[in-house]
Amino acid sequence: MPELPEVETIRRQLQKEVVGATILGVDVRFSGRLNVRPAEFVRAAEGAKIVSAGRRAKLLLIGLSSGWTMVVHLKMTGRFLLSKGPGAPNKHTHLVFRLSGGRTLMFEDVRKFGYVKLVRTGELEAKVFDKEGYGPEPLDPSFTAERFAMCVGGRPNKKIKPLLMEQTCIAGIGNIYADESLWRAGIRPQRRAGSLTRAELRKLYDGVQDSLRGSLAARGTSADTYVDLYGERGTNVAKLKVYGREGEPCPRCKGPIKKIFFAGRGTHFCPRCQR
Repeated sequence: MPELPEVETIRRQLQKEVVGATILGVDVRFSGRLNVRPAEFVRAAEGAKIVSAGRRAKLLLIGLSSGWTMVVHLKMTGRFLLSKGPGAPNKHTHLVFRLSGGRTLMFEDVRKFGYVKLVRTGELEAKVFDKEGYGPEPLDPSFTAERFAMCVGGRPNKKIKPLLMEQTCIAGIGNIYADESLWRAGIRPQRRAGSLTRAELRKLYDGVQDSLRGSLAARGTSADTYVDLYGERGTNVAKLKVYGREGEPCPRCKGPIKKIFFAGRGTHFCPRCQR
């Protein structure tokens, strides 16, 4: 599932490429993951100008001049692709947006888990953000080490890896960056949050920052099907320390990386130097 760096990469590209464009036409090819009828979706989007491209946690927020926002969750295999011409929709293409300037924006999703919801822009806070109970954004300047320690410290009995992935604690972290952050901090994923020392919490905060910012600079991690708005894979896979590297030597201590299933997810860590 695309996590914060991947979704933020796409948001930045949408901001650069399509904000200011007018949606001249909309083709709804699969409506099973819309929250309104196709005709209603077309009425809200067609003729509207794209006025903003935002993100909250793992959600993309595409603001329209019609007063609606398209709230998009990519889930496992959702993707936006931008074409300079009419594009080439395939059997997995759900939505086709024909934009001013002759370009085409397509939303496709092989697994059909992703969704596109229309929400009144003024109701986003109440109907989406508050409902989901999202915690702070980890790359926001207001998210300090002290705030991180308060969040983690408030849930002492939780295991630290699933807590990092709990969107009510920190928004946007998933499986990849939980594993990577814990490796950077030298902390085993099964540790209880309440067992972490102040020094360990600081290392973990820095690990979260480093893993997310490093991936964002590399346009995300294409460990599976993720590609950016231009159909290009992110380059962060080569920089991963433990995720997807079962049996390989740990970059820090040279011990073998281990993979276990923990809290319902595949988890990668180094048994030798993560304590």
